[in-house]
Amino acid sequence: MPRKHLIASGINKKQQQQAKIWMKCAKEIKAAAKMGGPNPEANPRLKVAIERALNNNLSRDSIERNINGASKDADNLKELTYEGYGPNGLAIIVRALTDNEQRTISAVRGYFSKLQGQIAKPNSVSMLFNEYGQLLIDKKTKTLDEWFELLVDQDIVDINEDDEIIEILVQPKDFSATKLILENNNANIQSAEIKLIPTDFISLDDHARERLVRFVNACENDDDISWVITNYEEEL
Repeated sequence: MPRKHLIASGINKKQQQQAKIWMKCAKEIKAAAKMGGPNPEANPRLKVAIERALNNNLSRDSIERNINGASKDADNLKELTYEGYGPNGLAIIVRALTDNEQRTISAVRGYFSKLQGQIAKPNSVSMLFNEYGQLLIDKKTKTLDEWFELLVDQDIVDINEDDEIIEILVQPKDFSATKLILENNNANIQSAEIKLIPTDFISLDDHARERLVRFVNACENDDDISWVITNYEEEL
């Protein structure tokens, strides 16, 4: 009996986590469609949101319903960005989509407080990040030099590799075209999104790192928060 109970609890928790992910995907689709229109080919943010939703197994019917309902439902959603600092000068940006600004800011303040950090003035932290299209591909199909030759006409910001993955950074305006080139050349794309990339990274001691993990987990479990990004890099 105890084992059955544990298995059932694990399944329920997994279902709840999946439901949270779907809800966040739906919010992002609605916001993107309202801000940039319902055509993903003319709205890069919506295109990325749809791809992320599909990767998280949200059905195409649900995606279409959220796009079609964007003009009505998204009126109640407000996109908010919170910038702040954590231990050792850690730079943090939190993006939220919420229908209750007071609820969200109260929660975010609490997360920063437990981190022993603080919310900063707008644009005081964002200067430490650049917005790029990031594409991660399996390096088994072609070498870094071969991919670079194929992408030479794109505005490549950076391209590098580790043992398994090639990372390509491009300007947001070239994201869709670059992704299409990769797809047409049979790239195994592990991840493709427009995101903020830190200009520099910092390290943390064990205690601060544990607080950061709890902070990120709290943000990810908050229905109103879309994502959180920092300039922390784990030392190898």
